[in-house]
Amino acid sequence: MSKMAELDYDIEQLFIDGLSAKQIARELNCPVELVAGWIAGNGCREFPEWTEEAQSRLINDIFEEDCSPFATLNS
Repeated sequence: MSKMAELDYDIEQLFIDGLSAKQIARELNCPVELVAGWIAGNGCREFPEWTEEAQSRLINDIFEEDCSPFATLNS
């Protein structure tokens, strides 16, 4: 595997782990512009830190769905 392929893989894994572009660049000792370019080039975007309120809202939205087996489109 070439050095650039290894770097791409490492950036991808750290991005999946939730690190920001700056954190990834620091971890891999490479320019932040390179990391930002990888993120943009792959159609990804960084997410701001989740607040407790945002997490709570998401969880409530998920569990408020009617999951009854009797609530179907055909009933």
